[in-house]
Amino acid sequence: MLNQPARSMKFGVLGANEFAEYVDNNLPSLVDELSHLGCLPENIIIKNVPNMHDLLMGTQFFAEFTDVDGVIILAPSNRVNGHLALMNGIVQLQIQWNMVVEIGGAECAQHIVEMIELQNEMESNAAMHKTRHNFS
Repeated sequence: MLNQPARSMKFGVLGANEFAEYVDNNLPSLVDELSHLGCLPENIIIKNVPNMHDLLMGTQFFAEFTDVDGVIILAPSNRVNGHLALMNGIVQLQIQWNMVVEIGGAECAQHIVEMIELQNEMESNAAMHKTRHNFS
């Protein structure tokens, strides 16, 4: 049997109508790559927001109202990464919700799976360690 690390993972995929051409060109290959990694079709939730500025709220909605393990913002990474306020919000959301967020196209599939695997491994190992005591 093939290694299917994403078999039990659930993903939110978020596109912006502002990047409709990018989404149309990249969504099929992203879904194919997630499926190749073992993700079941029913565990890929695809949503769209009107424009780039709404990507932060859409990601927040995934974090707050769904049980996804991570979110892929299906958008040109150079456009999103170049928007400082948006990136700051995404970083804050990742920290607040302990949720992996990737930005780009099909290449994000492998990245997000690896990060969720790392997160799961570290979380399960943390349960095995005793809490540090602060004696100061």
